[in-house]
Formats: sequence, C-alpha cells, structure tokens
Amino acid sequence: MSAREPGSVFDGKYEIVQRLGSGGMGEVYQVRHLHLQELRVVKILRQDLAADPSAQKRFMREARLATQIKHPNVAILYDFASLPDGSFYMVWEHIEGQDIGDRLRQQGPFPVPVALQLGIQALRGLEAIHAAGIIHRDLSPDNLMITRDRRGQSQIKIIDLGLAKTLEKDDPNLEITQVGMFMGKLRYCSPEQARAVSGEVPDRRSDLYSFALVFYEMITGLPPFESENQHGFVFKRLSEDPLPLAGRNPEVEVPRQLDRIVRKALERDRDNRYPDAVSFIQDLDNVARGLNAAQTQEIPLPAGLAAPRPAPAAAAPRPRSSSELSREERAELLAQIERAGKRTQESAGEVAKVEASLAAGRLDEAQTLIGRLEAANPRTSGLARLKEQLSEAQGADVKRRIAEAEQVLAGYIQKKQLRLARLALETLLEMEPGHAKRAEYQSAVDAVGREKDQEKRFDAALATGREAIARRDFKTANRELEGLLKSDATGERAGAFHLELEAAERAARQEDELDERRRRLETLLAERRLDEAERELGQLAGLEVTRVTLDLYRERLNGIRSQAEQERHESAFEGRYRAAIQARDWFTAREVAVELERAVPASQRAAVMFAEVERLETEDRRRKSIEQGVRQVETFLTQGDLAKAELAFKILLQMDPGNPHRQRLERQIQTLRG
Repeated sequence: MSAREPGSVFDGKYEIVQRLGSGGMGEVYQVRHLHLQELRVVKILRQDLAADPSAQKRFMREARLATQIKHPNVAILYDFASLPDGSFYMVWEHIEGQDIGDRLRQQGPFPVPVALQLGIQALRGLEAIHAAGIIHRDLSPDNLMITRDRRGQSQIKIIDLGLAKTLEKDDPNLEITQVGMFMGKLRYCSPEQARAVSGEVPDRRSDLYSFALVFYEMITGLPPFESENQHGFVFKRLSEDPLPLAGRNPEVEVPRQLDRIVRKALERDRDNRYPDAVSFIQDLDNVARGLNAAQTQEIPLPAGLAAPRPAPAAAAPRPRSSSELSREERAELLAQIERAGKRTQESAGEVAKVEASLAAGRLDEAQTLIGRLEAANPRTSGLARLKEQLSEAQGADVKRRIAEAEQVLAGYIQKKQLRLARLALETLLEMEPGHAKRAEYQSAVDAVGREKDQEKRFDAALATGREAIARRDFKTANRELEGLLKSDATGERAGAFHLELEAAERAARQEDELDERRRRLETLLAERRLDEAERELGQLAGLEVTRVTLDLYRERLNGIRSQAEQERHESAFEGRYRAAIQARDWFTAREVAVELERAVPASQRAAVMFAEVERLETEDRRRKSIEQGVRQVETFLTQGDLAKAELAFKILLQMDPGNPHRQRLERQIQTLRG
C-alpha cells in the first residue's frame, strides 16, 4: 500500500481517510488520529520540495506563525513534525462544514443579519491574526469556513496561512515570490497587491479590503465590479469605485449605513479605509443592533383592520360634496390627502438625494435612486431634469474614466509592464471599443511584448552562456556572446557578460597554469632536483595559490633537502663501513656505526649498520664452524678413527643438514666400516 493511500498510517498515529487536494507547497489529506479517534487535516510538504532548504523554511514558517494565533475564529494547528523521507507535515483542526464560496454557489447571498454575524466573527479572527503581527494576504471565500460551535450556532474559521507574512522584516529567502510578483487570489486582491510591481507593501488594510470584497458578495451574491474577466475586475478596482450595495441585487434590501461601511472598506486609497479590524467590527455591530431593534419593533395589524372589500360594479356615481360623505368616508378622504402630501414630500426628499448624489459624483447611486423615483411616480416634478443631468454626468464620467485608463495604459507601456498594459488596454476597449488610438495603443503594447520576448530570448541565451562558462566550454560561451551583442540594443548586458566571460577565461588559464606548475613541482621534488624545485615554487607563489598550499610545498622541499644533506653525511661513513664488511672486520664496522650515530643523531642508518654487522658476524662464525667440522671429519677419516669420524659427522649434520660434502663424507665413512 502506498504511503499516501486511504487507510495507510504515517508517523504511527495518523490514518489517511482521503486526499483533499494540493497547494503551492503541500498535499492536503483528511486523517484520523488513531489514539484520539478525531478527524484532523494534514498538510505534507510536497516530496519534490522536501530537499529544498528554502521550501522547508517557508513551510516551517507557516507552522510557526500559526502557533502564535489562538482564537476561536482561526483554524488551530495541533502538530508539526518530520517524516523519515525528510519531508515535514503539519496537523490542523478538521472543520466540519463548507466554505463561503461553496455556500454562495449553492444557496446565493446570505440574509443580511446572518452575513453581519459571520462577518463580525471573521473580522475578530482577522484581528487576532493582525495582533500577532501577521497579515494573511490570501483572504477569499475559499479560506473562510462555516461550521457550527458547541451550541449549534454558525461559526466562521479562517484557514490557510500559506501566504501569511509577518509585519516585521522577514528573511528574504523565505519569500515565495520575488519583489514585484503577485501574492494571493487575483479576484480578491487589494489595489496595492494588484500594484505589486510598484513596490507597495500590503498591510492590515489590505486584508480588510480582501475581506470586504468577500463580505460584499455574501450580502449581494455579486462582485462589486462589473467585468467579463479577471483582468477587468483588477483594473476596475484600480480606477473605479465599487458599485453600491443598495440596488446591486434587487432582491436584497441593504441598509444604507451598511452600504456606507462596506464602501469605506473598499476605498482604493488605503488611508481612507478602516485602520484596523476593531473599528470595522464596531460599525458592523451598530448595524446589527439596529436591525435587531427594528425586528422587535414590528407590530402586526389587528385582525379587525382588514383591507376593505371592493364595492360591486355599478354605474359611475355622481360627485358628492363633503357634507354628503359619511364619517368613515371623510376619514378615508383625509387619509388619502395626507398620503398624497406625504408622497409629495417623500418625492421632494428623493429628488434632493438624487441631486446630492449627482453633486458628489456618486452616479451609480443617483441612477438607482432615479429608477426608484420613476417607478414610484413617473410624473415626479423635476424627474426629466434629473435624468438629463445624470446622462450628462455619466457621459463626463465615461470620458474621465477613459482618460484615466489612457493615462494608466501609457504609464504601463512606459514602464514596460506588459501584463498590466494588456489589462489596461482590454479595459479601455471595453469602455470604448472604437477608440481613435486603438491601433496606436495596440501597436505600443505589442512592441512591449516583442521587447519582453526578446528579453526572454536574451535571458535564455545568457543562461546558456553562463552554463557553458561553468563547464569551461568557452567556445560555446563566445558563440552565445556574439548573439547577445547583436540582440542587446544598449550593449550594457552583453558587455557585462563579455567581461564575465573574459574573467572566466583568464581564471581558467591561470588555473591551467597553476595545475601545470604543481605537476612540474611534484616531478622535481620526486627527482630531488631541489634547485629547480626552489625556482618553480617561487613561480607558483606569483599565482593565486593559498598561503597554506605554499607552506606545505615549502615544508616538503625543506624536508627533502634535509634528507639529502643527511644522506650526504652518511655517505662519508658508508664507504669505510662497506670496506670493513668486505674485509669481515666486524670490530671496525661497529666502530664506523658508532661514529655515524654520534655525528648524525637523527640518522637511522647507524641502527641498520649495527643490525647488519650482528647478522653478518653470526653468519661468518657459523660458516667457519661448519668448515672446521668438515676438516675434523676428514682428519679422523685419514687417521682411521671411525668412531670419532662418525661423531664429528653427526655434529656437522646438526649444524648444516644440507652440507655439500655430506655424500662424499658418508661414502668415506662407509668404506672405513667396510
């Protein structure tokens, strides 16, 4: 069974139930703790990243950040450990429920009171994260889980701190992306995250913006911007205000105070947003209390006050004076007059609101109010004038937004930010498909694209050239240099690589020369050509050789020189010693060894001489004894003394069983016996 199959157990205590998915760094599994019999969620560092030290550090950082947060609205980290294959894993709380994204897709928007309750909880969890000095950077509907607490009440849990970052200066090696690269989900990023290339650093307010985007969808079921693609969503949050909550979804009644709160959280300039989650919570809490109070104040109509039944059809009655009306009819007439006056007053108030919205430039709000006003009373005084003013303002607003889009597009083209330039052009053409400069802008964007493609090819050639340098393939590196010089308009980067290549070639030549001189020095030392070795060592010192290496060679040279000098001293004694040995003058040979030992105390030769003299003298004495034994046997045989001859022969064989005279002497003894 595979180590990652359902039913398998790892680390002796976690049984895999099912695979839940994978992320940028890890595989995610639902597991059962064998001892506690509880479901957990395990995130295991991907095997292809297990050997990457920076990936390990980032994975460990996620766990370390999670341990700093203890809050009921944030997922709990239970465990962190390593596996035998060198990978790491972390164990999270298992949350039974669904994420907000699934809930929206299945059931549509939340009732406003429920959205407020869950939103306040999410902000409390976010405040706990921020209080630990951390920003989440990836708030989205998928990272907000809805579950039930012990009382059965709905509860929000924030999950996935994989992109979290401390507000203090982090180790740059722990960053998943480099400066200028996007972090988080495109649809739920803040304007400063979308402008990552400009160097803006996200902070707590960026998380609050992302949450406000999610909260907007929880209430209306729709995003706060109209666009057909992700790029449009991003660009519009950089250049436009969000659509008002009020009227965004006709089926959802949104309190005006709530509309103002969410739009404040979605301000493009983060200095105009809520500074922290606490202030956001306070305003939402006020709205929630207001809704609760309104619900408790609803009073049902008495059963007797039912709507009047319609009168039976009859001929049109003649007009009657007020004196002919009954008391009930006069009361109804007065009520109608009062209602008409109230409607007139309300219409005047609505007209004033439209005028205020137009004056403030809140055109979407003005359009919604005009629609309501027209639906209520198409003959409202001043309605035509308001519609004309709205049309003029919308036309001016479109021109303004087109001008802003053109300015942003020009800036991206100038900075050669291809992805954002394409996004800006696409948004501009959505607003004005037949723009007069469409071809010009498209050509400029295409030129940036070609330049980027050329840069990619240049970077690829540069990488090939550097790889060739690394393996000392200078022929290939020079060939790549020729191509770089042709494609580099300014010549700066190609020139830098040229210098890099020259330095590498020079270093290679020096290294080759160094290796050659080392080999020559080794040969000279081995052959004891010490004067030449001394000169070669001097040449070697002029190259880039470490002091330690030079000292080692110097030590070897001095050692060989000392040994040669010692051998020279020994040679003066060696001749006399050999002459004494040749003459078998063992006494003189020992005297020479004694003199050598006194003259050259470090020499080992004297000890060798003593041992050799001892051996040779012993051999000489034995040889003489054997020769004397042969002569004794021959003497006794000549004298005819058989007994002594046999005894002497026996002693001779004990000293030298293989004596060359043995057979001859045996025959002579046998003849004497005969």
